[in-house]
Amino acid sequence: MLSVAPARLAGMSERPEFTRFPNVTFVEGETSDSVIYSPGGPADAHLSEVFAAHGLEGSGYDWQSAVHAALIDRGPLLERFSFDSEAGMFCAYGGDREALGEVATTLESLLERPVLLIDALAVAAERDLFD
Repeated sequence: MLSVAPARLAGMSERPEFTRFPNVTFVEGETSDSVIYSPGGPADAHLSEVFAAHGLEGSGYDWQSAVHAALIDRGPLLERFSFDSEAGMFCAYGGDREALGEVATTLESLLERPVLLIDALAVAAERDLFD
């Protein structure tokens, strides 16, 4: 599992607008920026049964599907960034920091409120958003 710690990754800087997110890390790049979340730790341990109910493990891909589903009704927002998740890491990237802030806010909300994750996973299943 990939563990991301802001002080340990080269090229990473904590942006002031992203400091309010306890579980999401902002990575500033030369041509685009990224929002990173490492699933499988204490922040989402309480959600394992929610993912299991859908036959999922709670991987980076599963979180991508949930975030995508949570934002699906905000179509134009989805065009302002891209996903590049892996099994051990959720990643959204692009040049639009406002859009990435919405991604971070959404992911944090899904972590804090299991009912929102349940709803997002139901939408992901209905719309065939699982990778």
